[in-house]
Amino acid sequence: MNAKTSADVQLQEITNAPLRSRVADLLREAILRGDLRPGQTLTEVSLARQLQVSRAPVREAFRSLSEEGLLETVPYKGTRVRLLGRTDIEETYSLRGQLEAFAVTRILERASVDLEGLEAICRTMQTLAAAGDAAGLNVEDERFHKAIIELADHALLTSVWTTLALRVRQIMALRNQQNPNPMEVALNHPPIVAALRAKDLGVAHALIHQHVLSAADLSLEMIGEGA
Repeated sequence: MNAKTSADVQLQEITNAPLRSRVADLLREAILRGDLRPGQTLTEVSLARQLQVSRAPVREAFRSLSEEGLLETVPYKGTRVRLLGRTDIEETYSLRGQLEAFAVTRILERASVDLEGLEAICRTMQTLAAAGDAAGLNVEDERFHKAIIELADHALLTSVWTTLALRVRQIMALRNQQNPNPMEVALNHPPIVAALRAKDLGVAHALIHQHVLSAADLSLEMIGEGA
């Protein structure tokens, strides 16, 4: 993994307040897109100069993103994008699987659930996959799983999943740079909706488990290749 400095990354100049939030938002999106890669060094001075702000909002943004688990401070080396190891990926996807399985259970306990939104996302994913739009596919993939969580109608579940989704987005961005089969990714989702429509909890749970396991395996392969 080749480390870059923060000066190598193209970020837009910040023009609106509050600066702390704006800096954090820009850095967060750069990390989650994979533009800032795990292990990449960030410096307050370089970023402050690039964004034309003082060092204070950059320092505060570093603190916020460290609390979110996206940055880490290494003694004598400074701040860097948090490295993703095998344990990080295994923990992320094992928890994601449990949360989504719980969501599916909640959904099927409800008398009536509108699944048209999920079906529409599936169609969009296939269109994007056919066009080779990996970035757009990532966005719709996240929308699909977020929609499942929201259909469970459980506020705490949504809150926990939203925090976890930051790490999932980072992993997905890096994984898809390794050129997985985009159509295979898209076609993994309609069977989940079909199981929900059939109210088949066993099949829905099995599909969620397999889907998350496959995503974890692809991500672990990425780490193994030193991406």
